[in-house]
Amino acid sequence: MAVVRTFARNHLWSVLCLLGLVISTGHAPFSLWPVSLICLSLAFGLHEAHESRKPSLKSSFKNGWWLGFGFFLGTLNWLVEPFLVDIATHGWMAPFAVVLVSGGLALFWGAGMSLGHILGGKLGCVIGLGLCEVARGYLFTGFPWGLLGYIWIDTPVAHLASYFGAYGLTAITFGFCALLAQSFYVRRKIMGLGFLFLVLLAVWIFGNSVRPTYSAPENATVIRLVQPNAPQDKKFDPKFAMDYFQRMLNFSQQAPQPDLIVWPETSLPIAYKFAADLILQIKEASQGVPVLVGALRAKDDKIFNSLILIDPKKDTKIIYDKYHLVPFGEYLPFENVLAKIGLGFSSELFGTGFQHGPGPKVVNLPNVGKILPLICYEAVFPQDVSAMPQRADVIVQVTNDAWFGQFSGPYQHLAQAQMRSIEQGLPMVRVANTGVSGLIDPNGRIVEKLQLGETGYIDVVLPVGEFSTLYSRYGNWTVVILFMALGIGNIILRNRH
Repeated sequence: MAVVRTFARNHLWSVLCLLGLVISTGHAPFSLWPVSLICLSLAFGLHEAHESRKPSLKSSFKNGWWLGFGFFLGTLNWLVEPFLVDIATHGWMAPFAVVLVSGGLALFWGAGMSLGHILGGKLGCVIGLGLCEVARGYLFTGFPWGLLGYIWIDTPVAHLASYFGAYGLTAITFGFCALLAQSFYVRRKIMGLGFLFLVLLAVWIFGNSVRPTYSAPENATVIRLVQPNAPQDKKFDPKFAMDYFQRMLNFSQQAPQPDLIVWPETSLPIAYKFAADLILQIKEASQGVPVLVGALRAKDDKIFNSLILIDPKKDTKIIYDKYHLVPFGEYLPFENVLAKIGLGFSSELFGTGFQHGPGPKVVNLPNVGKILPLICYEAVFPQDVSAMPQRADVIVQVTNDAWFGQFSGPYQHLAQAQMRSIEQGLPMVRVANTGVSGLIDPNGRIVEKLQLGETGYIDVVLPVGEFSTLYSRYGNWTVVILFMALGIGNIILRNRH
């Protein structure tokens, strides 16, 4: 044990980076949440031991940065996938993208540890890291992918998100691990560990008891989810694109007919402006049933990622334009500045030219009710879903996860969609090009699904959303109250010691 302590002391940053990498296995597809809890508590213990010997703002930042770098490196391994779609052009950028993005996001964990140093006390790091994870979801349009709270998604503990959202659940997870680390320093370690186990067990039992199984009424809405399974490198290739389009037509005309058919993001193989003939084919195939279709459309030299309602009985109309665009995928941050300093060529390497829509919107569809449409990346943002102007009956997410490959990205994206249902107490219909498509109930459970890489369709019966949750009513104000409570607790603990 002494040898291990000496090694950890002499190679602290390497150990923290390795611990961060292992902590990331709590996320899908591994979902090893106990491993995450243990490794994060060890990281807190190492940081506190280091702080007791050489306390400084600089060392706290470095500790947080190395821990975060390992965590994001493991969590965001899927970032290589978009660069491999056209490997000859973009493949060389894949390793740089993962390392640079992980290093950039690790700055938030470094800042969190630094803030913890300033605040002091046992809960200082918890408050610092929690606040900086909230900041990560907002600054520079935000990128809250892989919040620590998502490790609970397949457990009853995830029900806490209905009170405090994903940001609050992340802070609670940091707090639990900090207490777990502290239990190793108290005189009666077994009692401390036993107490934390009982707390976790109580939350587990509570979460399980208040999550009923939902059943749909007899006259419930039936929605067809169409999954063409088009690989990204062939999706818009003229040699293959119409084959995938024909698949979706075939799936749409199967009996018995549902109340609504939903196709995934960017389903039309050509721009909406030139797709009049394709829209006629969709109307014929759907046999009178409205079809919700993802499509790209151009207007005034700008491109919109849109959702279009094709109703055979009415005029086709655009019901939603994507609001939260993907940086380096749909727009280039600081594009004007880069052009001025001679880096304008970067717009050719990254996605650019997309225009964002006006914001979250609830749309009333015949025979379905009020839907909150989300396109792909938008399901990652708790605050965007909470900003719906009125309460919807169902969340509808269309996405093209072919960009994320076949390993971790699609499953992490699915977990974040599940968390949005828990936060809002609403069912979600999720339609993905390559999967996973399915119905998520208001508790975040996947009721029915098409597996990743599966071609086909399923008809799902829509359950009624549960009464509005605390988080759906007050949004991140519940997170503010949680941090205030943590701050007061930290002050009390500091005064006692």
